[in-house]
Amino acid sequence: MLLWALTIFSCATVSEPVSNDSDGFTGDANQSESEGSSAETNDLTGFDGAQGAIVTADCMFADYTYAIDILLSCGSERFADELRLHTFKRHSHSHQQVFNDQLLTYRNQQLWFDAYSTPRCIQIDNNGRLQLTTQPSQCTTIELIEQGNGFLLKDAEGGECATLGTSQCSEHQWTGGRECGGIDHRFLPLVMGDCSFGLQFTFETRAESCNGEYPEEECF
Repeated sequence: MLLWALTIFSCATVSEPVSNDSDGFTGDANQSESEGSSAETNDLTGFDGAQGAIVTADCMFADYTYAIDILLSCGSERFADELRLHTFKRHSHSHQQVFNDQLLTYRNQQLWFDAYSTPRCIQIDNNGRLQLTTQPSQCTTIELIEQGNGFLLKDAEGGECATLGTSQCSEHQWTGGRECGGIDHRFLPLVMGDCSFGLQFTFETRAESCNGEYPEEECF
């Protein structure tokens, strides 16, 4: 009888540490998964290599969104001028390629216009304007901060985001050009500012189609 009681007591004392060890391993696993999920949420490397027009629907002209854009296009680009927002260009070619002056690649936390014989990257000047440079060492380090279904474009060093500055969406201006049966090309300013006013962007890999618009191939 005494031997039976000692056996039961021995089993009971062993069972508690096993249970505690099991709970401990489960807790560590859950913590690792939670930390991993948090790291993935904040990891910006998922955008690396993304290419397309960087487009915002925060402002619209009719049913047109706006894309980051070089002044003029199709061989007449003014690379020395600041970038702006321009209605996201459409055309009738079946390839649906994005125009070179709106086609950006995010690479190593820099934004590049790669379609030209001399690629150029975005450099933010002291006034918060987006300029172009051919020197990789002068490219601004840019973070794409996930927000909603898109991202903010943030200067990693200065901490500011791409905004309209002091302008409003309604203050768009005509570029002097038209497309797709006479629809105006419109533009808005683009300047770095408080991230609480940051524009939300997405990458668009294909231009929308419209009738009767066949720009020359050097545009792509």
